[in-house]
Amino acid sequence: MVVRFGGEEFLVLLLDIKTEDAIEVAEKIRQMVEEMKIKVSNGFIQKTISIGVSEFPADTQNFWEAIKFADVALYKAKERGRNKVIRFSAEMWAEEKY
Repeated sequence: MVVRFGGEEFLVLLLDIKTEDAIEVAEKIRQMVEEMKIKVSNGFIQKTISIGVSEFPADTQNFWEAIKFADVALYKAKERGRNKVIRFSAEMWAEEKY
């Protein structure tokens, strides 16, 4: 399921999937966006995306916290040079509670 989750953010929910497979799906999406050329009047435009991945319930028992963790991983991807897929890890979140 794909949901627009903010101005330029989308949430992709994958059900009954292993973590490694979620990373693979995210990487395929990233590559497809990177390779896409959109024709405009004076040429083409190309874009890239950064993706954060979090797994529910492995990372947290709270669904909304899992979404927050994916967002945290997304910002790590942007910090590390953009156009990347980053899997959430506990050391990315220093706060006690969501």
